[in-house]
Amino acid sequence: MRLGRQRGAGMHHNLVHAGFVVLVLVAVAAWAFGGLAVRLGVVTLIGALPAAGIAVGMRINRIVNRTAWYLLLAASVLFTVFNYLWFVQLGLGRDAGADGPANLVLQVLAYGSIMLSALQVIRKHGEGDRGGIIDATLLGVGLITPVWEFLLRPHLLELQVSGPSQGIYLLKMLLLMGTLGALLRIARTAGTARTSLIYFFISMGATVVSVVSSLLSTRPGSDYYSPLVDLFAMIGYLGLAAAALHPSSTEFTQPAGWRRSRLRPVRLSHLGLVLAMVPVVGSVPELFGGTTDNLLLTFGTLLVIPLVVSRIGLLMAERTADQEALRYQAHHDELTGLVNRRRFFALLEEAVRSGAGVAVLYCDLDKFKAINDMYGHEAGDEVLRVFADRLRGTLRDQDIAARIGGDEFLILGTGTTSGDADTLRRRIEDATSAPAVWHGHELSFGVTVGVAYGIGADTSADGLMSAADADMYRRKTTAAWTAPPMEGITSR
Repeated sequence: MRLGRQRGAGMHHNLVHAGFVVLVLVAVAAWAFGGLAVRLGVVTLIGALPAAGIAVGMRINRIVNRTAWYLLLAASVLFTVFNYLWFVQLGLGRDAGADGPANLVLQVLAYGSIMLSALQVIRKHGEGDRGGIIDATLLGVGLITPVWEFLLRPHLLELQVSGPSQGIYLLKMLLLMGTLGALLRIARTAGTARTSLIYFFISMGATVVSVVSSLLSTRPGSDYYSPLVDLFAMIGYLGLAAAALHPSSTEFTQPAGWRRSRLRPVRLSHLGLVLAMVPVVGSVPELFGGTTDNLLLTFGTLLVIPLVVSRIGLLMAERTADQEALRYQAHHDELTGLVNRRRFFALLEEAVRSGAGVAVLYCDLDKFKAINDMYGHEAGDEVLRVFADRLRGTLRDQDIAARIGGDEFLILGTGTTSGDADTLRRRIEDATSAPAVWHGHELSFGVTVGVAYGIGADTSADGLMSAADADMYRRKTTAAWTAPPMEGITSR
C-alpha cells in the first residue's frame, strides 16, 4: 500500500514536469512559426490554464491554506480576459476595446493580485528566514536599478512618457524584482515546498521579462510589440499552473522547514553596495549632460533604506542572541542546564559577603558508578538529567543548584536558617525515591547530602564548602556500614 502511494506520488511529480516541458515547447513553436493570430490564440488558451490548474490543484492536493491561491486564481481569470480581448482585436481584427481603459484596469488588478499572493507567501516563509529574504529582496532591487537607468528610462524618455507614468513603471519594476529576489531565496530554503515555489519563481521571472520586453518594444505611433512578450507570458502562465498542480503546493504557504541565514561581513558589504547604488546610479546621467533621475532617487531610497535598516537590526539581534548564548554556556553545565562550578562559587562568595544566613548542601549520587558500569555512560547521563530536573522541582525560588562535575552537585541556600537547610536536605533525599527510566530499565539511585550552615562575619565560602563536603563524606561512610546489599537496577 505504502509502495503504491509512493509510486503514485512519483507519477504525479513526473506528469507535472512533463506537462510543463511539453507545453513550453508548444509555446516556443507558436512563437517561432505562428503568425500573429495563431500566437495570440495560443497565448489565450495557455493563459486559461493557470485558472484551471489552480482549481484542480487545490482539490487534488487538498490545499488547506488557500488565500494565496485564490488571489492567483483571480489574477489568472483577469489575464485570460485580457488576452482574449487582444486576440479579438489584433488576431481577428475586430474592435474589442483592448487598448482602452479596460486594458489598464485588468492589468492593475491582475498584477495587484499576484503581488498580494507573493507577499503572503514571503510573509509565511519569512518567519524563519527574515534576514535571508531581506538580502535577496535588496539584491533584486539592486539588479534592476542599472537596468532601469541605462535601458528602460532612456526608452521611456524617447517615447515622451510622462513623469507620473515613469514613476508607475519604476515602482512596478522595483517591486517585481524585489519580490522575485525574495521568492528565489524562499525557493532555495523552503524544504518540501521547494518545487512549487520554483515554478512560482519561474512564473514571476517570466512576467518580469515579459514586462521589460513590452516596454522596450513599444514604438511611437505603432501597434507593434515584440513576440518575446507573448513567449514569456506563456512561460509565466505555465509556471503558475505547474506550481498549483505539483504535490508540493500543499506547503506553498505552510513552510515545513527552512535553513536560516546569518549576516556575515561579506554580505554586510553587499548591503552597503546596494544602499550606495541607488544614489550613484540615479546621479550618473548628470555627469554626461543629462538630468538626475529624481524618481529613482525617491522610490529607490524609500524602498532600500528601510530594508537595510531592518537587516542591520536583525544583525544586532542575532549578535545579542549569540552573546546571551555564550554567556549562558559560560555559566551553565551543558548536560543538566544547572549552574556550573565557576558560577556557583562566584554566587557563594556574594552570598557570604552579604552577611545573611547561608547554607551549602553537597550532593553525591549513590549507585551511580554501578549504573555507568552496567549500562554505559548514556544511562548515567540520563540519571544526571533526571536528578537535575527533580532538584529544580524541590528547591525554593531563591536556592541555586549546580553540577560541579561527575555525579556531584551543590546547592546554595541564601537568607535561610539551619532548620531550613535540614528540611531542604530531606526533600532532596526524597527526590530520589523513584527510579529513573532509561530504554525500558528502571535505574534506582540515591543521594547523600552533606549540609553546612553559616551566618555573619566568621563565615567563609571555603569553610562552608569544606564543612559540607565533610558532612557528606561522614553520612556516606555511615550509610555504607549499615546499608543492605545493593539491588534495584532492574528491567521492565
